[in-house]
Formats: sequence, C-alpha cells, structure tokens
Amino acid sequence: MMLRALESPERAHTLLIGPPASAKSLFMLEIENKIMPSDKVYFTEGGATTKAGIQKFIAENQHKEIIIIDEIDKMPIKDQEGLLTMMERGEFTSTKVRNTQIVRAKITIFATSNSIERLSKPLLSRFTTFEIPEYTYEEFEAVSIRVIEKLPHDIVIQIASSIWKSGSKDIRDVLKIAKLSNPADTEEDIKRLISIHQKYHKTGREYN
Repeated sequence: MMLRALESPERAHTLLIGPPASAKSLFMLEIENKIMPSDKVYFTEGGATTKAGIQKFIAENQHKEIIIIDEIDKMPIKDQEGLLTMMERGEFTSTKVRNTQIVRAKITIFATSNSIERLSKPLLSRFTTFEIPEYTYEEFEAVSIRVIEKLPHDIVIQIASSIWKSGSKDIRDVLKIAKLSNPADTEEDIKRLISIHQKYHKTGREYN
C-alpha cells in the first residue's frame, strides 16, 4: 500500500500508526533513501516542526514532492492544523508585510505516529491510515534482513534471534549490533558482541 501511495498520480497522504519499536521510522527512511530520489524528499521530526517552518520550507523548495514527518503526534495541535489547507487543496496562503500570496504546495505527506490520541481529528481525516501491530518473530526477522544489507543473512538471523530471546522487539537493538559487526565475523564473534551489548546496555531507566 505504501508503494501504491508513492506511485499514485493523486496526492495520497499516508499515516503509519503503531507502538514504539515497530519500525515505522525505518519504513519512512526506506522512502527517503531507496525508493524516491533524495532531492524529492524532505524528512523532519514532528517535535521540531512548526506551521511557519514547514510552510517556509515548501515555499523555498518547490521541487520537493514528499514530506516525511516522523512522530507527527509530537507537533502542537496549532501546527498540525497548519497542514490542513495544503493537504486538502495543494496550496496555502502566505502573508508577509501586507503582501498576501497563494503558495503552491503540491506535496504528499507521509507521517508516523505512536497513537492517534494527540492528532487533531481534521488532520487525521486527511490521511489514509495504516496500523502496524506488534511483530511476530517471523516478521521481526524479515524486517531485520531487509534493513541490514551489509551482513550475510545467517548473521542477521543470529542477531535478530538473540535480541528477540532477550525480550526486546525493537529493530533498533538489532541495528546496534549490526553496526558493530563485520561480514567476516564468525558465529562466536557475534555471540560475544551480543553478550557484551546485553551486559552493559543501558536503557536510561537506571538513572531515573
């Protein structure tokens, strides 16, 4: 469905909803890094995005076709509602020193959110929404293989299996080990890395 949205001649605004660690952001990075030309895509985080900032960016970068907003639920409601007109009509009104102009905004928005509770209803109505449930192990392994390209599949599966058995369903934990691994590593090398990671890994909760 994501590919359909990307290929659609219409502007198919798409929202992925799911619990933390369900790889929503990784799906969006796939769009930015592999599917679309990078000069056509702009990636931003909801907590750092304002109505004024995104409108200014669009006005100055008319060649952009896709805007990805990660964790859009972290945008204040007033800034969320600044997206409505451009999503509905493909334009917005800009006023500078008594000079009002209509700015073209033929962009498609792809966004992620941990839930819909902090999204305005008008904004939510403009998205096609897909909910990502928690992974099964088979899905966790498949996603790991897809996003980690530098390592042989058997090493990726070993890492994914160990992380899953440790109680984590966070793809980011697999990526952390993968970044420290080399294609030439043996099974024992990987076991040692995972053991060290699990022994010294800090979640942040230890300091609260």
